[in-house]
Amino acid sequence: MKRVKTLATGVFLLSQALSGAAYAASVTLIGNNVDFTFDDSLMGLFGQPKIAGDTLYFLPVNFEAQSLNGSGLGFTRDTINIEVTAHTGWNFNSVNLLERGDYLLLGNGSMVDVTGQIRVFDTAMPLTELVDGITPSSPLTMTGVPTKNWDANASVDVSAWNTATKLNVTIENLLLASTTSSNSLAFVEKKFAGLTLITTPVPEANTYTMMLAGMGLVGFMVARRKRI
Repeated sequence: MKRVKTLATGVFLLSQALSGAAYAASVTLIGNNVDFTFDDSLMGLFGQPKIAGDTLYFLPVNFEAQSLNGSGLGFTRDTINIEVTAHTGWNFNSVNLLERGDYLLLGNGSMVDVTGQIRVFDTAMPLTELVDGITPSSPLTMTGVPTKNWDANASVDVSAWNTATKLNVTIENLLLASTTSSNSLAFVEKKFAGLTLITTPVPEANTYTMMLAGMGLVGFMVARRKRI
């Protein structure tokens, strides 16, 4: 009887593990010049992304922070990781993030803000990374109804990594809302996040040959003039 129970327990745990694995899967979306790969179970508040060209974009529906009537700081955060692979014949140039949303400030002492960062590294050299903070294009300080729109940006220049074929991109987002008095409201929501990879074509071998030939010709002409 004990062996039967042990076997049943093992089968149950195995089925749980397999069913859990079914919910977590690596997904790759193919763009024009790059591919985006991510774990679809770890997208959190961002929600499942879509792709347009070389832009991976999110349309979150419950990524928000709020504070009411002097309740202090309301804080919401989430972080995702995305692997980006360049198609053959293309080099990475820059990684750009654009985010949009709206906010509402009512009463004295109400405040909202949007912050975070993107972190990028070449998967072949993971100890070297580039970081940029997510910064709103203008302060989120307008009060009254209706809600006001905001947008924020971050950008990393990776053109020096001209041999990189695969990048890891981490997007960290924080939304802040605070009130310090009664009859006040602070609310901020993220409605869009778009990650765009800018690429450049890899120069063809004959292009390098022509460049070297041109440099050689220039050198020859300079040397000739000196002799004359």
